[in-house]
Amino acid sequence: MTTRQPSVPKLGVRQSAGEFLKVMILEERGLTQKWLAEEIGCAERKISEICNCKRGISASFAIELEKVFGISAEFWVTIQAKWDLYNARIKAA
Repeated sequence: MTTRQPSVPKLGVRQSAGEFLKVMILEERGLTQKWLAEEIGCAERKISEICNCKRGISASFAIELEKVFGISAEFWVTIQAKWDLYNARIKAA
């Protein structure tokens, strides 16, 4: 008899909010992390940590991204929340 692992529902999450920012926004537009840090007024390290999944996107940072790129803060916090939930379910399984 084999022990069945609980299934983790697929949420349609393909990448973290940081990966999305890095690949779909910065790289697609030919922008650098340094440029974004200067535009927002934060440390380049913060942008690097977000883009490399070492840090999540907070609500206040989502508002900054909204100002710079015109992509709603709701979008950023939603994609971050889905990513966090996805990872929590994997850890709980």
